[in-house]
Amino acid sequence: MDTSTLDFNTVTLMVTIAGSWLTLVGLIIYQSNRLDNKIDTKFDALDTKFDTKFDALGGDVSDIGQRVARIEGHLMGPEGFSPRALPPPTDESGDSEREAS
Repeated sequence: MDTSTLDFNTVTLMVTIAGSWLTLVGLIIYQSNRLDNKIDTKFDALDTKFDTKFDALGGDVSDIGQRVARIEGHLMGPEGFSPRALPPPTDESGDSEREAS
């Protein structure tokens, strides 16, 4: 038997090993792609959820800003808030306060 030639069993073993390695590498790449797709899907769903919440929050902030603007308009209007002196207390309220003390 010539040692430079490979017999049928050796060739079969080498083809089987090479096929196994190619199958394993292919499966690893396939699973990696599936995991990437799952992660992308989860991130897209999370991004959509955050966008929805931030849009709602933006609407709330806008509503609050409009309410504050109306309050400021009323306060700064011609008959709005003006610092006036309080009316002097009447004698009746002073007497009841003294009695309660």
